Amino acid sequence: MVCANKLMLVKFLFLFIFCLAASPLCASSLSLEADVAVNNVTLTWQSVEGTFWYDIYNGDAFVIRLPEDENSYTLSHLDQNESYRFVLGARDSENQTLDAEAVSVKTGSYDGVYEWINPTDDDNHGRMDSVIYRAELAEDSRYGQYMRVSIIEDRQEHVIFPLQDFDSSWDWIDYDSSDPAAVAYRLNCEKFNVLGIKPGRFKIDKVTMTNDSISVDIRTSALGISVVTTTTYEFSSDDEGPFLRFTTTGSGLARSALFRNPADPDNPYTFTLRARNV
Repeated sequence: MVCANKLMLVKFLFLFIFCLAASPLCASSLSLEADVAVNNVTLTWQSVEGTFWYDIYNGDAFVIRLPEDENSYTLSHLDQNESYRFVLGARDSENQTLDAEAVSVKTGSYDGVYEWINPTDDDNHGRMDSVIYRAELAEDSRYGQYMRVSIIEDRQEHVIFPLQDFDSSWDWIDYDSSDPAAVAYRLNCEKFNVLGIKPGRFKIDKVTMTNDSISVDIRTSALGISVVTTTTYEFSSDDEGPFLRFTTTGSGLARSALFRNPADPDNPYTFTLRARNV
């Protein structure tokens, strides 16, 4: 049975490759098109008569099989600044290839400056009239692509992520020290802190990241009380272009100390920063 299954798989791949080689992909009736939105690619195509399934490949790697009534699919969270070749195969009920087409694209990046402008007078005593971050695509030998994020204050940039090296022990840092991590964290914290309670020290508890999202848990200690806040940076795009969704949450005293977005009461701890030209 195992050998028979392997034989069927080999036959399936042979028929698919033979179809691609035997007929020019540009002559396909699928009319495959790709719409690139930074690192998200939406494929669309025309229906092919007799099709039961549409199979999508990223290069040689199988991605998904879709039913006959589907005519689009979005591949999300792809690597940035990367070339891709996607192949679409139309299959009949016996898994034979009726048609196939390929399309090549190159993704963009989220590099740039992002800004949230407060449309109200509720601005935490002038500290939250705006929020500006710079994002830069970076590469780590162990973790791959990630976004380096800096807060911009008085035209100076301070790296807020990563605050410390990924391979560090993440020890406590004095809040008032001249350490670059302390300076960046202090600038960011002062914008969002509405209670005026100054931490004595802070440390990173946890970091989770992909090529277009970041989540950081930071523990702060003040007046003998220790609290944890979780900050996320999510990069995406829509019809208006790239944006950065910045969210900070916490519990108890930490939540009470956070500035709430006066322009979005339904999502009080989230700020959508739009890419801008500089």
